[in-house]
Parts: sequence; C-alpha cells; structure tokens
Amino acid sequence: MITQQEINECTSTYKNLVDGLHYDDLLKERDILQSELEQPNMWDNQEKSTAVSRSLRNVEIKIKKIQAFIEDIENLEIAFELNDEAQVQILQKQCTIKRESLQVESFLTGRFDDQGAILSIHAGAGGLDAQDWARMISQMYQKFFTNENWEYKLISLSEGEDGGYKSVSFEVEGDFVYGYLKEEAGVHRLVRISPFNSGKTRETSFALVEVLPNNLGNSVDGLEINEKDLKWEYSMSSGKGGQSVNTTYSAVRLVHLPTGIAVTCQNERSQLQNKQQSLKYLKNKLAALELKKHKDMQNELKGGFVSAEWGSQIRSYTLHPYKLIKDHRSTWETSTISDLLEDGKLMDVIWSIKKMV
Repeated sequence: MITQQEINECTSTYKNLVDGLHYDDLLKERDILQSELEQPNMWDNQEKSTAVSRSLRNVEIKIKKIQAFIEDIENLEIAFELNDEAQVQILQKQCTIKRESLQVESFLTGRFDDQGAILSIHAGAGGLDAQDWARMISQMYQKFFTNENWEYKLISLSEGEDGGYKSVSFEVEGDFVYGYLKEEAGVHRLVRISPFNSGKTRETSFALVEVLPNNLGNSVDGLEINEKDLKWEYSMSSGKGGQSVNTTYSAVRLVHLPTGIAVTCQNERSQLQNKQQSLKYLKNKLAALELKKHKDMQNELKGGFVSAEWGSQIRSYTLHPYKLIKDHRSTWETSTISDLLEDGKLMDVIWSIKKMV
C-alpha cells in the first residue's frame, strides 16, 4: 500500500519538474507569438512568418504535454484520497513515463533549441592532417544526422589540393536539432600517427565546428545588409549535383566587407538560388555577432568565432599512443573510438554536457 508520504514526495517531485519547465513563461511566449502572427505585415515575410509559426507550434506542443502531466498529478492525488489502489498504480506509471519525456525536454528550453541548424567544419592548425581531420569529422556528423533521422544537405565544400576538406557546411533539419548540435560547437583536437608523414610521427590536428540556428537572421529586428558592403565571387561548383551544376558558375562566395565574414554556397543548381542562400547564411552570422553582445545570449550561441588551435579545444580524440576520446567540459570519455568516429554515436557525450547545467 502506498503511503501518504510517498504520494507527497512523488507529487512534489513532479511539480518541481513542471516549475523547471517554466510553464508560466511558455504561456506568455505563446501569447507573444500569436500576437506576432496577427500583425498585418507578418505574412509579407514568408521566411519569418514560417519561423514564428513553427515556434508557436512547438510551444503549444510543450504546453499540452505539461497540461496533461499536471492533470495526471491531480488525478493521482484524488485516487489516493479515494483509496483506489489500482488507479493509483496506473497513474503512477503514466506520470513516470511522462516525467521522463518532460525531463528530456527540460534540457531543450533554449530560445533557439527547436530550430534547425547550420553546421560548419573548418580545418585548423595542422596542414594536410587537419584537412583530413575535417573530412573525418564531417563523416562522423553525417552518420550522426542519419542515426537521428534528421534531414541534411550539403551547402558548401572546399576540398584541399591534396585531399581532405578545408571547410564544409551542412544545413540540418529535425526535432530540436540546434538544441543538440550547439553542444558540438568548438575546437576538436585529433592526436594520431600521421598517414601523410613518411617518418610516421605523431601529429596533432585541429578542426573548428561552428553551429548556428537556421533562422537566426530573423531573430534580430532591424538587421539590414547594405549591398555596398558585399563582395560577390562566382566559381564552378565542386560538389555533387549533376552535370549542369559542375559546368556553370553556380557556386557563390559572399564576403561582408565591414566584418570580413565570408560564406559560400554551391548546393543549389542555379547561381540565383545560391545567392539567396548565401544572403540567408550571412544574415545568420551577422545576427550571431549582434546577439553575442547580449549576456543572456552567451549560452544560446556557443562556439563560433574562436581559433582552431592549442588551448581552445572542447574535445580530444587520441588515437596514439592509446585510444581515448575525452570531452573537456563534462570529462565524459570512451576508449571505443569507432562508436563516435565511424558510427556517429554522439548522444551520450551531448547529454553529459547538458546534464552539467
């Protein structure tokens, strides 16, 4: 027989979880988003209206889950008062299942967590070894995307003259993609025997991973880009996409002269489409620079605008003289290298970081 003390402890735990999910704040956010969608000119900007609609839909889903959870808690207390042992046990099981689901979501309450993401990888210090490391990291993330049933597409690829990648970018869509991937932003260090060195010496290579919300550019009001501040460069696409892509000057590189920020897009078939995408990605980066000025955004936008070199790594992948992957933030580690690098099993290390908060 369940005691009053056990019921009190159970319902107290559940109610604390509801408080931690900021239920009242979600109700306020829903009202704000609904008001935005009711503005007369909102639908003139299809990209922004779509982003706001998606945010509203995700907030409403969270609210409904919490409301169902609150109802189960109340019913649990009533069933106990009525001395309905069978109903108490049923409701306890329901509450436990819903609690575990909500606990996962409690780690994904950041302002941009429900958005897709732009993930970019840049080879850092280490020459050809670093470019090969950028290629390896790219393959690891593509496997991870597939494991999570996320849709992704190549935005741009700059290959090294002798192999590997100088840089590569992906657009990724799925449930809470940015909420998970933002923990991967930063410098990743590889230590191994170089396959490119005839002396078989141990080399250290670096790759920088940048992650930004896919629709960040719509989060900063009044962000405008002056055409005079832009430098456009065109080239033949080096990526896949069919013969017409690779034989026309469809690839676009866009430089924002005041900040020096450069973005490249070559995935689309036409130069016009690549130009439109480049402007979107540039706006995201400029929005990130603007938002990083605000202290409350420091934890929301992680890992960009740092140097891929010694002293700044978030994770080390050591293949020689021993095998060990270690995250320097959570101290999570594994000696099963293939789980991450070959199979893309990243969720365990990502959750180790989230649980630190």
